[in-house]
Order: sequence, then C-alpha cells, then structure tokens
Amino acid sequence: MARRAIAVFVAVAAADTLLAAAGHDRQRRLTKPWLMPVLMVGRDRPTQRALAFGAVGDVALLGSSEAAFTTGLVSFLAGHVAWIIALRQRPGGGRLRARPALAVPHVAAFGALNAYLWQRTGTDRIPVIVYSAALLAMSLVALDSGSPKTAAGGALFLVSDALLALEKFGGVHLPAHEGLVMAAYTSAQALLAG
Repeated sequence: MARRAIAVFVAVAAADTLLAAAGHDRQRRLTKPWLMPVLMVGRDRPTQRALAFGAVGDVALLGSSEAAFTTGLVSFLAGHVAWIIALRQRPGGGRLRARPALAVPHVAAFGALNAYLWQRTGTDRIPVIVYSAALLAMSLVALDSGSPKTAAGGALFLVSDALLALEKFGGVHLPAHEGLVMAAYTSAQALLAG
C-alpha cells in the first residue's frame, strides 16, 4: 500500500506544482489538500503528526487573508517542532557533532534571509524570526540525522520557505514562483518522511 501511496503522492504533487506554476489557484483546491494525507499512508505516528500539521498549513494557505497566512504560519511552525521530535526518534544522528561546519550554509542562509527581510517584515518581524528559527532548527536536525535524503529534505524546506518569505515580504517574484515553492516543499516533505 505504501508504494501505491507514493505513486499517488508523486502524481498529486506534480499536478499541484504545475497548477501552482500556472497560477491556477482555484483548481489547486482539488490537489493541495490531498498532498500530506496521501504522504501519511504507512508512516509512523511521529511522521504522520508532522505531515498533519503540514496538511493544515496547506489548506490554510489556499486562502489569501492575513488570518489564513497566520494559520498557515502557526501550523507549519508546529510542523517543524513535530519534525524535530520525529527525526530525533529515528536511529542515527550525530553528524553535526562530528562535523559542525556542515551547519554553516544553513545558518548563513538563515542570517542572510532575516537580515534582508528585517526592515520589510514590519509588525510580523518577531513571528517571522521565531518561525525561521524553528525552520533552521528542523533543517539542522535533518542534517544531523546522517541520512542524505533527510538532510536534503531539511534543506529543501529552507528553500521553499525562503522563496515564500521573499515573495510575501521582499517583493521578489520569480517566473512560476509558486510552482518552484511547491516543487521544493513537496520534495522536502517526501524526503523527510523517508
């Protein structure tokens, strides 16, 4: 069943990414809510919990209001904490203790992004810092896992959320921006899920 769920996830993720890239937000109401529930099939409880927070955030971010953004932010913040717990329960780990320099790109990206956004986030400055600190912590725990797939998942989550922050607060909008976000995000969640 897990193999079939992966195939369904890949199909739904590809469809949602293409719809996002093309700006077909209305049609995404049929794809985006299914991403994390499909990925949850056959996973352990801690992983399902992290993915469930992602599902709530996905649905919230289909809206365009500030309340929808805040709900999404809180859901993904909880998801990062849940990923930290889930990843810490897996065997392995200790890669960062053995090679702390591996953290430098993650910490540098965190610092550079927050420095760039500092004057642009206004009243959202503290929530953005708290959220990005949780995101950084999750990516470092993923890196520490010793699993290249898990580490890549943590790094891709950094990329997807950096793209979102640059668009929302920095006015940066790349061609097919939302498609790039979704490609990085869905890949990140799948790699973290294992």
